[in-house]
Amino acid sequence: MTSMTFYARTSDHGYETCVEHLSMAGCLAGGFAQVFGHLDDGLLAGLVHDLGKYSDAFQRRIQDPDHSGLVDHSTAGAMLLVQHGCPLASMAVAGHHAGLPDFGSRGELEGPTYSARMNRAFSAGSCGPLALSKAWEQQLNIPQSAFEKGTKPSNSIAMNGKSGEQSFYSDMMLTRMLFSTLVDGDRLDAEFFTSNRENRTEHPLLESLKEYLGADSLASEQAPKWDKLRKASLMVVSECDTEDRARIKQLADIIENKANQFLGKPNKKPLDIKRCELLAQCLACGQDTSYGTGLYTLTAPTGSGKTISSIAFALEHAHTNNLHRVIYVIPYTSIIDQTVNQFEAIFGTDAVLPHYSEAPYQLKDESDMDEMDLKRALAAENWNAPIVVTTAVQFFESLYSNKTSRCRKLHNIANSVIIFDEAQTLPVPYLRPCIRAIAELVKRYGSTAVLCTATQPELQPLLNESFNSEHAQAREISPFTKDDRNSFRRVTIERIGDIALNVLAERLNDHNQVLCVVNTRKKAQYLYERLTENDGEGSFCLTTLQCAADRQQLLSEIHNRLGAGKICRVVSTSLIEAGVDIDFPVAYREEAGLDSIIQTAGRCNREGRHSASESMVYIFSTEGGCAPFLRQNIAAFRETANSQVDLNTDEAIRAYFKEVLYLRDGGTSSNDALDRQCILSLHSFEERMPFATIAERFKLIDTPTVPVYIPLFDEGSRLCEQLEHGDIDRTLFRKLGKYAVNVWPRHLEKLQSAGAVLAVGRGGKNEESCFILQDMSLYSSLLGLRLDDATGDGIFV
Repeated sequence: MTSMTFYARTSDHGYETCVEHLSMAGCLAGGFAQVFGHLDDGLLAGLVHDLGKYSDAFQRRIQDPDHSGLVDHSTAGAMLLVQHGCPLASMAVAGHHAGLPDFGSRGELEGPTYSARMNRAFSAGSCGPLALSKAWEQQLNIPQSAFEKGTKPSNSIAMNGKSGEQSFYSDMMLTRMLFSTLVDGDRLDAEFFTSNRENRTEHPLLESLKEYLGADSLASEQAPKWDKLRKASLMVVSECDTEDRARIKQLADIIENKANQFLGKPNKKPLDIKRCELLAQCLACGQDTSYGTGLYTLTAPTGSGKTISSIAFALEHAHTNNLHRVIYVIPYTSIIDQTVNQFEAIFGTDAVLPHYSEAPYQLKDESDMDEMDLKRALAAENWNAPIVVTTAVQFFESLYSNKTSRCRKLHNIANSVIIFDEAQTLPVPYLRPCIRAIAELVKRYGSTAVLCTATQPELQPLLNESFNSEHAQAREISPFTKDDRNSFRRVTIERIGDIALNVLAERLNDHNQVLCVVNTRKKAQYLYERLTENDGEGSFCLTTLQCAADRQQLLSEIHNRLGAGKICRVVSTSLIEAGVDIDFPVAYREEAGLDSIIQTAGRCNREGRHSASESMVYIFSTEGGCAPFLRQNIAAFRETANSQVDLNTDEAIRAYFKEVLYLRDGGTSSNDALDRQCILSLHSFEERMPFATIAERFKLIDTPTVPVYIPLFDEGSRLCEQLEHGDIDRTLFRKLGKYAVNVWPRHLEKLQSAGAVLAVGRGGKNEESCFILQDMSLYSSLLGLRLDDATGDGIFV
């Protein structure tokens, strides 16, 4: 085989040699990894990741794929790295197609684990994936000194070493980061060779890299020497850094101009004056070189302009500290459009990458995309954009994932400013692993994290634990003192005790404009029906029993009626609380967590048109129980309310979060309650790097609900018909998302028994049937899906 030409892939315009692909992917991965100080690991992984293509079996397959079976071409490179003492890079190589596997036990031979694969390869010897031509040694010419530069894990797998959770966690996160650089470098070069997309942001970089390496030399199967490959990797990081700095500088200039326009406006109202103080402070802190990368809090009341002020700090801070991008993490998809629209209006669509399932470009087939859609779709693969707006689910699940598609973007989280909007919503059952991931990004990946909220959770014990320090203090950006925050007070919170739902409905009818937030969808529907018994003009119900398409239309109508001073009575579940820009003169909130109550209060007198004393938020309890996951929050609220005279204070908020986070939950220790799936304990030597197991367990949204699709409007009907006929493409389920109502299994059984739904095809994950609502009498845009009305009457023939 030494005299043959070794190809990595083919396309319509010819063949790419193994040398070209491995050199290009290696230099890209090395450059990406240099951002967090691991150039040699990335370069090594890229150079050997497809080493198995130097085999007769793979070359037969590339020449005649129709008559040749699949060939394992990743195990050989993984084996070479582990033999040279580079197990972290080895695991990244082993998983660059199928995902990071569990490490497994040393002696096992069966199964998909890393150890089993290595053991099988070693046992097979010259008959297995290690049956390579010696040509790779001459063509790649990797010196022994290169392997010596590879990172040795702090908990040495090879030596059965054992140390604390902190260092083992760091080894696993580094493996994920190296995996990310490899996957991105591999995919970028593959796409560059096969389709040469000029609308890809990295296209000029790929062209200059190939020119530097020497296209003729690569085609003639001779890789540059190791020193030149390292210089090429440094060129990659230098070009990326220059481009990123220029983009951030441009956006920082834009936000400065916008801010100065706002700050310079005459005749400001008292509320605007306070907003200007926050904005000016965020600009100043961002420009201050003493505010280096690290952990920050931005604690400011609802309505103080946190969104614009936080992005102002982020861009100025990124420019001052040479960071590459801003990642804005939002807890709910229901409010992400609002933030994206704000940012696009200021910075333009080119600068903003919205990455969530219902982003408009995600709902299109590639053939229907315009240039901006395609640019965003490509950037979403690796988050190569100056401003990324995403969800907490996407962000944290990616950090603990083992999948190539999710992990590909991880290296671009390094050296970024990460804003966690509504930080109090970080999920309690996963709070320890979430805070640990934030700490790792700050400590080892050069990122700045900002916890942004009106109700800052009491996280100090977790910060001390995660930063491995007793003094892991977050630095506050907000200029507001306690008195300043009191000056923002726009409501008075009052507990009114138990009240029957029918009496509550009468009380709501006494107001022309009122918001009432309850804990269950059933209560919301009941109250809405009571409000509409007579006339019902201006009454609205908002729950997740309505599909997102209907909720968006209803919110728009609510906003218009409030602005016009018309009757507007809204009963809603908690979906209306965080970030929805509406303003009611009075609000009612069923007992819940104090953070939720304050979020509801943020929808009352939002613009400060009335005094706090006349803008009431009434807290009530009623019959009907609550979801089990709310019990601890309600108990903590009651404990806090019994000990605090005023619930709308910093002291009350700290007391509440202390109750929620650090007291025992039904006899369960607090650490268990804050890491229900034991994610952190899986990052230990005893568990032996179970990447796949962790990814399976770390699901921020893990409910057994099933979507029922509503054939609503022309689009919904067309999409449901497409699903029914089995005409399924990659975007269908994303498009169907805004016509979905998620129901519990017992409710689905009821709908099925009544013949109200049609089971069709297979689900999005090819695991279960999909369901389309057939009996549209059970659904209305105003009320949503009526689960109690589903009966079996009349369905027998």
